[in-house]
Amino acid sequence: MMLVGDHGRFAIEYELDRLPGGSAGLGPGLGHWMFGRIRWWCGGEKIGRYQPNTAIRAVAAAAERILLCDSARRSPALMALPAPEVAHIVTAALFADDDRSDEQIAADGARYWPFFVGPRTESFEPWDIFVVEDDLAARLIWGQAGLPEVRERGLRRGEFAGVLRDFLGTLEWGDRQ
Repeated sequence: MMLVGDHGRFAIEYELDRLPGGSAGLGPGLGHWMFGRIRWWCGGEKIGRYQPNTAIRAVAAAAERILLCDSARRSPALMALPAPEVAHIVTAALFADDDRSDEQIAADGARYWPFFVGPRTESFEPWDIFVVEDDLAARLIWGQAGLPEVRERGLRRGEFAGVLRDFLGTLEWGDRQ
């Protein structure tokens, strides 16, 4: 088992499954998927279905995608709002089926996707996870998708992205071998 980060704040926990032949997560034709178990820890709460045979690579690819938007996560306006309001604004902008024009949907996506940091893989489907930052701090906000209750944990600015980078640094895949 590998734990990257502080589980009381934000962390990623994973372990690779043993495949035939005894290798961890790697095998002929399957190695690039890195099968195993994975979950995130948000403020001491387990997020993710820590089940065997999960494609760790899919979560790693999502982490890389999330990191691409790291510099766009700063919003003093969102930092000033209550956590439920942040979650509502971001999910409505990204997923609401309303009368917005295609141009407005594209603009909302560009503006709000950086704050939506859930991996959106099978293991994490039931959760919405958000990070918003300003020049001094960050807020990690999470909850069950579609439910109004959310929880929050304060982080240091850049802490979330640092854990994602450290997680990716523990893996051997693609260009990282």
